[in-house]
Amino acid sequence: MPDRLKRQRFVFLSFVLLAVFIYPIVSIANKIKTIGGIPILFLFIFTAWIIAIFLLYRTAERKNNKPKTNL
Repeated sequence: MPDRLKRQRFVFLSFVLLAVFIYPIVSIANKIKTIGGIPILFLFIFTAWIIAIFLLYRTAERKNNKPKTNL
């Protein structure tokens, strides 16, 4: 993958993650209820964090699928 496209994907993911972790979105998950004894807010933050790590890893490790030709 060209560096320019990879940079664009990182910037896009950064904005998406910023939007996920701002107060209005986090306050939706800030409830007194629990799932399996774990507060919903903790599950939301942990799940978003794991997904973010996975997406950033996939973007960083993505290779260019087109063969380079030296003409």
